[in-house]
Amino acid sequence: MKQIKFTRNGRYPVSYVREIREHCDRIGVRAPASFWRANIEALAAAFNGVGPDRWCPVFRSAVSWLLKPFFTAALPHDWEYSLPEKSYRAFTAANWRFAVNSWIEALDERRPGLVFMGLALAALCQLFGWGGYLHGGSEHDD
Repeated sequence: MKQIKFTRNGRYPVSYVREIREHCDRIGVRAPASFWRANIEALAAAFNGVGPDRWCPVFRSAVSWLLKPFFTAALPHDWEYSLPEKSYRAFTAANWRFAVNSWIEALDERRPGLVFMGLALAALCQLFGWGGYLHGGSEHDD
């Protein structure tokens, strides 16, 4: 997947999000059923790259550029953060899937070092992401 700059509102083009989801499907990432049923526009609305919405777009863009290999883990993760269920169990499941999907992507890319980075990112989400999760979007019905 090529690197795409996000739009002014801090989101990525629908066509790029479609490409990421197709890659997710090809390599077998883990995601809730609603992720696979969601229309691409809804996924694009939820996806912001790597990093919380509260970061300024320029900083998040830089972090996303550095952490692009994790887009296949971040897309389902952002989707789960945008869902209406806001429980600690759902939060932990989303972060656990991020770790597993990072591992799947590392195997696909044949870059074992990504496993440790993905685990570290998932741990950071678990340790510091609860507030962002609680206040994230919840505009989806699934």
